[in-house]
Amino acid sequence: MIDKEVARTFDRRSALFLTAGAVLTSALVLRMLQMQLFNYREYTKKSENNSFRIQINMPERGKILSASGAPISRDAQIYRIYIIPEETVDLDNVISVVADELKLKKKRIDRIYAQIKKQRGFQPVLVSENSNWEELAKLQAKNIPGLHVRNGFSRVYEMGPAGAQIFGYVGAPDTPVENAPFFTTGITGLERRFNEELSGIAGQTVMITNAVGRITGEDKSQFRPAIAGHNLQTTINDSVQRIMYDSLMLHRAGCGVALDINNGDILAMVSAPSFDPNMFGADDGEEYINSLRNDYMKPFMNKTIEGLYPPGSTFKIIVALAALESGAITPREKIFCPGHWDYGDRRYHCWEAEGHGWVDLAGALKHSCDIYFYQLALRIGIDSIKEMAIKMGLQQKYMDNVLSREMAGVIPDRHWKAEQIGYNWVHGDTIITGIGQGFTLTNCLQLAVMIARCASNKLVVPRLITDGVNPKFDSLGLQQKNVNAVLAGLEQVTRKGGTAAGSAINVNGARMGGKTGTSQVRSISRAERESGVLTNEQLSWNMRNHGLFVGYAPTNKPQYAVCVITEHSGGSGLAARTTAAVMRNLLGDKGKAK
Repeated sequence: MIDKEVARTFDRRSALFLTAGAVLTSALVLRMLQMQLFNYREYTKKSENNSFRIQINMPERGKILSASGAPISRDAQIYRIYIIPEETVDLDNVISVVADELKLKKKRIDRIYAQIKKQRGFQPVLVSENSNWEELAKLQAKNIPGLHVRNGFSRVYEMGPAGAQIFGYVGAPDTPVENAPFFTTGITGLERRFNEELSGIAGQTVMITNAVGRITGEDKSQFRPAIAGHNLQTTINDSVQRIMYDSLMLHRAGCGVALDINNGDILAMVSAPSFDPNMFGADDGEEYINSLRNDYMKPFMNKTIEGLYPPGSTFKIIVALAALESGAITPREKIFCPGHWDYGDRRYHCWEAEGHGWVDLAGALKHSCDIYFYQLALRIGIDSIKEMAIKMGLQQKYMDNVLSREMAGVIPDRHWKAEQIGYNWVHGDTIITGIGQGFTLTNCLQLAVMIARCASNKLVVPRLITDGVNPKFDSLGLQQKNVNAVLAGLEQVTRKGGTAAGSAINVNGARMGGKTGTSQVRSISRAERESGVLTNEQLSWNMRNHGLFVGYAPTNKPQYAVCVITEHSGGSGLAARTTAAVMRNLLGDKGKAK
């Protein structure tokens, strides 16, 4: 009985297992039939996708050119060196040899080892992104197993920091491009604005891979060559750009713009301090970038269009033209300057404490007499001043379609003050506006346009990109006799006794006229005066006044206009000397790039 019971139990269990096995086998067979018969196309497509690896072939990026056709930014042929770990006999030794030859820093070596740990042994590991031919030749002569090379391009910035904010730089996009680990795009400046034109069209190479991703061949039928990008022609004069940058860097900070009055070409556009984008690809490039971001002097900022400054006494050109055009004064009428002027319950001071005596228009411009322009501004009113400022190019944007973050500035009036400050306009506001202080703010490019329009009596419009066609500028419509009267005063500024006499130039008889200016950063407080701080030079550097100079040359037939702003220089001397250096270069080579 026991044996029969055991046998029945065994038979039941066997039947149960056989039934379960049959069910599972049937399910597997049905699943296989489904995959093979019904999902065939889906899995075939996936299999095909897994069998190919698309490698993006980057095109040569277009050049950014100076006015002479010389490259400012260009692509240079480089070699990217890789190691495939599984092909090496002694991986540590290979890395050591390569590191010695390429002088790799420890940080880069650590990255190499970290990358090796992350991926499979047959996948390439980048060792050097930017090697030259000499370095490559030395390594290849050693016949190092597992070493591979791929050609590529690296951006070279020929002017380094001289105009880096304008020309911009390239870098990796925010979202990585699949199969293109070295894809770059314009990040700032012209590189960003004209990225589509400069980039070209990428090509492709299709690599055949096996099931685990190892490359086994190439599908040449799907190869597409890369198409190089278009070049971008700028108006920048190589020589002038470098001279202006070098001159500004003798000081600590500032900006400058040089224009060709006849066609509006921007010959130089400099912001200082700057940065060298060639350093971004170095091993310590990240640390370099972080130091720039933390620099309170704002090296990434394009101060020529983003920086806003009180125009100071350069604004007296606007007030003089407005007064002459309105008939409120004649060039020969004189106003007495004893060093101060009392109006209402306030005393307004001239920068020359002893005063300038009786001065006419030319004398007031030559000596930059504040009392003269206080009274002139009050005679004509803020509306006339603002109308002339707009006509002369202030509070306008010129680079909106070329460069980003341009600031329009402020030319105040009654409506602006009521809306922005919440108070009514008073006579005192008009008076201090007459010398370019108060609420008035301009940028460097606008002031360059102002002096260009004054010198030519034409509606000069600046341009940074050219198509080779010279524009025809309309007349400003100012009475030429009034323009001549102002220019006569500006010519005296660089003569004996003028506020920029030390910056006079004479290049084969060609001379420069212009106007000095000082932008007050802050007033010396009563407490500071009582403690002995009486002059701007006694203040800490970042509290000193800005210096400005706007100039044009030659005085007998104006062709060039320049504006230079030196931050916290205390006065206009450095700005005037920088302008003179730029003008000498322009007049010496007739404006052509060396």
